[in-house]
Amino acid sequence: MKKYTIAITTFSKRYHFLEETLKKVREFDTKSDVIICINGEKDANFDQEYRKKVLNLCSLYDNIFPVFFPEIRGLSKMWNTCIIHSPTEDVLILNDDIRIHSEAIFNFTSSLINSKEYKGICKMKSTFSFFVVNKNLMNEVGYFDERLLGFGEEDGDITHRLLSMDIVIQDSWVDGLDNIVSDIRHDEIMHNQCKYSKFNPSFMFNQKYKKSEKGIKGMFSFPCEKVLEDQNPYPYESFFMENKKKILR
Repeated sequence: MKKYTIAITTFSKRYHFLEETLKKVREFDTKSDVIICINGEKDANFDQEYRKKVLNLCSLYDNIFPVFFPEIRGLSKMWNTCIIHSPTEDVLILNDDIRIHSEAIFNFTSSLINSKEYKGICKMKSTFSFFVVNKNLMNEVGYFDERLLGFGEEDGDITHRLLSMDIVIQDSWVDGLDNIVSDIRHDEIMHNQCKYSKFNPSFMFNQKYKKSEKGIKGMFSFPCEKVLEDQNPYPYESFFMENKKKILR
């Protein structure tokens, strides 16, 4: 029977979400390892009181492993970190702004990764707020694009890339699970009209992709074809160092 790791992404302004999500995770799954990926702040000005609160929270439960970023990193970086540091091949990734009402998501994950139908990546309720992903598949496709230095478009990009490999992301309805879709965000990052970063769509549709009648639509609002290749897609640290100031106010 294959096991899985649970991973949660969060940042300082969402501590109350993390507290509740972790409580529910351990209420319904007491055995799986849990990685908590904690995002940083502008200019590496990390809130030390928040760090202490997170460490104290983790100490209440067994097998909780926090990973702290001193400065702001993109969601792609956070997801990749969770996957790479997972001790298991399969990872259940959770945003912090969700509500878990039952053990259904954990029963589903265990059943999924041990089934013949599992293709290596499956979102739930048509969203990447909670999804299961296989490390071997990510090694093959090249992980989430860390040139997306902010938040947004990660799901569209990975969907497009997988479809180009004839891999369709599974999508399953799971009960006992809600996405709150919190508008609490990093104030230090330049945003578009909603909570997503200005940098990510600009990079995606001005550099990486172009509209094309022959392209793939996937999760995009129009068909696209890729014009900027994913060479050495992980970890793109030089790109981060050159462009990180562009995502900040």
